This record gives sequence, C-alpha cells and structure tokens, in this order.
Amino acid sequence: MESLNGALNKVKSHTKKLKAILLPTELALGFVANKDVLSPISFPPFEQSAMDGYAINSIDSEAVFNLVDEIKAGDNANSVQLKPGDAIRIFTGAMIPLNATCVVRQEDVEKLDGKVKILVMPKVGANIRRIGEQVKVGDLAIQKGTILNPGAIGYLSMIGVSEVSVYSKPRITIITTGNELTKLGEKLEPGMIYESNSNTLLAGLKSFGFDARAVSARDTYEEVKETFQNEIGVSDIVIFTGGISVGDYDFVGKVLEDLKVNTIFYKVKQKPGKPLFFGEINDKMVFGLPGNPAAVLTSFYLFVLPCLAEMIGREKSFVSRAKVAIDFDYSKSAEMTHLLKGLACVDKVELLPAQSSAMLSSFVTANCIAIFDEGRTEWKKGDLVEILMI
Repeated sequence: MESLNGALNKVKSHTKKLKAILLPTELALGFVANKDVLSPISFPPFEQSAMDGYAINSIDSEAVFNLVDEIKAGDNANSVQLKPGDAIRIFTGAMIPLNATCVVRQEDVEKLDGKVKILVMPKVGANIRRIGEQVKVGDLAIQKGTILNPGAIGYLSMIGVSEVSVYSKPRITIITTGNELTKLGEKLEPGMIYESNSNTLLAGLKSFGFDARAVSARDTYEEVKETFQNEIGVSDIVIFTGGISVGDYDFVGKVLEDLKVNTIFYKVKQKPGKPLFFGEINDKMVFGLPGNPAAVLTSFYLFVLPCLAEMIGREKSFVSRAKVAIDFDYSKSAEMTHLLKGLACVDKVELLPAQSSAMLSSFVTANCIAIFDEGRTEWKKGDLVEILMI
C-alpha cells in the first residue's frame, strides 16, 4: 500500500505527455505551448501615440503652434512631416509623424483659432510608444510550457501568430459501475440510489477545461470487461468509479488484471479513498476510484488532476497548496493520511461536518481539503496543516 505522497509521485512519473497539435490561436485557450514562440514582428510595429493629443517636433519652440493636420488610428503617416512651430492632432494608437519629438496630452492644450497653445510642455519622447517597446522581432514571446490564458491568446494575436503548437488534451472516459445505480429522471425503486459520480467528475473536469464522456456498466465481469475494452481503444484515460474493492461484485480489478493493465499502485494509505487503483496500458492511463461520492471527488483533486496536468504539459498544478492553522483539535491513528473537507479563510481552516466518504454535501461549501499526514496522531487548535485549495 502506497503513502499519499508516494502514490502522487508515481502518478507524475508514469504519466506521459500527449502529442503536439497545431491549433488556431483563438481555439488554444487552456492548452499548453509545446514549443517556444518567437515574435514574427516588432510590437508596436511603428511608433504610436500613447494617448489623444498633439504631436510636435520641438519642445524649445514657441508655446503656440499652428494646427496643420490630423492623424487617426489606422492612418498611414509615413509621408507626414512636422515642421518647427507646427502641431498635428493625433489619437491613441495612431502612427507618429516624422520628426515628432513628443505628444502633448489634449488636456494640456488650449485650442485657439487654427492654433494650439501648450499649457504644460512635456519632455522629449513623452507619450510615444517606441517600435518594439513590448517585443522585438525574433524575441521570445511565449515560452514552451506556458499555459495559454486569455492574456496569452490576446498577446499571440497582437503579434500576428495565427496558429500555435500545443500539447493535445486527453480523450477521457468515465465508467460508472453498480447494479444499485439509477439514472436521473427515472423512478427510484427500493434498494436503488441515483448515480451521481459521473456528473461529479464531468463537472470537475469541465471546470478545469476538459471534456469527457460517461458510460455505465453493471456489476458483472463480462459487462465490465466489454465496456473497458470498448472505451480504452478510444480514450487516453479511463476513470472507473466503484467496483475496485474486493467485494463479491467488485470486478474492475479482476478485469484490469486479465487484460494486462500494468498496476502502478493499488491502495493508498488515505481516508477516504483507500481502494484506489492507478495503472497503464499502451501509454494510456487507468484510474479505479472508490465508489463512495466524497472519495471520488477527493481522489479526483488529489490524483486525477495531477495526471491530467502531466498529460497536457502543464508544469503548474491546477490547484494550489498552502499551510494554515486549524481552529479545532484533531486526532487519528498514525497509519493513514486523513483528508478532510474544510473551509479556509485568511490564515485558518475550519472543519466541515459530514466527513464520511459517502457524504458529498460538505463539498458544496468546502474550498479546500485539509491533509492530516500519516505518522502523526494529534493536532491541537492553532497547529499548521497543509491544505489543497479547490
């Protein structure tokens, strides 16, 4: 049985990055750059006015200038030259005319009949964006491994990059098992419960930018085996929920063994989520998560998300960790790591009710999972614990 940290290290070390694909820049949100992107242009590509105002060519001239022209954003000003004593009305983003030394803010000018009076004379170069001020042609614009957030998408578009090489995202299938499960919308018969794990995982995956499909299998060896064989061929990662323990009707482990799925680990010294399986077959990853709803979501945050991050080349974790003080006393056995749903605020965390692996209700308000490590039995109010922000 693996420790929590040992299991997590094995997830990261055994997960392989997916192949690179070329995507239109506007569709690359949330993907990770597969290679460095060098800027194809300098930006700004010409000297620009940083604001609405008046371009002049000498700060030593008279304070009153002749207003001779106007340049709007998008105008070609390559042939426009400023003479001493002249001013040109100019707007934000417009091309700076030849010989201009600065742009005077419009609020620092008094307009006269065909002239402008400079009330506050700026310094040389004031309010002018220089060529390549943000990036020069050939400079590194986006580094390999960068997560393409909205700013990155806009930046690539700004410098004219229409396509970007990224790690592809995995094809994910969720297989729920259990004869007791009823689909939403159907009548709930005695002895049955509504199936929730697939919606929990689908929502969790979607919240981090992943799409997935969900299928179900009844608790028979043949159906579990057939379902897995169908799905592993079209998936990069398969996530089972339920059927991974050692009960008479738990067939997932037997199926994975018979189909030669390489077991990387089975069972983790944690509560909830002890009967957790992680394996691989033909560079495809397989998770067997417990069936209890809270254990499923806890295992998703602790193990599935790091696996997905590795697959898409993401170096930073999807969720952050911090150390905060607990506002309660806590005791447990030394053998297991306890993972408790909590509500963190500023520099402390409070324990939420309904901590059972079967109880999902506390996840409605939880914003973290507090990690009480194995090997320790007692914590007092004010002690620091590590939390995983969710």
